[in-house]
Amino acid sequence: MKLYKIKASNWETLFGTPDDPIARDITIIAQTPSCDAFLFLSKDEQNAQTGLSLESTVPSGFDFTYCQEWGLEVNQTVVDRVIADLG
Repeated sequence: MKLYKIKASNWETLFGTPDDPIARDITIIAQTPSCDAFLFLSKDEQNAQTGLSLESTVPSGFDFTYCQEWGLEVNQTVVDRVIADLG
C-alpha cells in the first residue's frame, strides 16, 4: 500500500462532489488538527493530477483517525498496523 497526502483544497478533485461523487478504493487514516490536509492509504497508484503527493515517510503534524482506540500518534508502526488490519 502507498501513503498519500492531500490538501483539503483538492478534496473535490479526488472525491468529486455530493452530486457527482468519484468512487475511490482508499482508506483515510489521519488529518491535521485544522483539517486542511489528510493522509490515506491506497492499494492502487493514484494520479498526481488530483492534487496528491506520494509520501515516502509519515509526515509530522497529523492526528491518527483510522482507529482512535489506537491513540492519536501516527507513525510508520501505526501505518503498518493499519495495513495489516486492512489485510
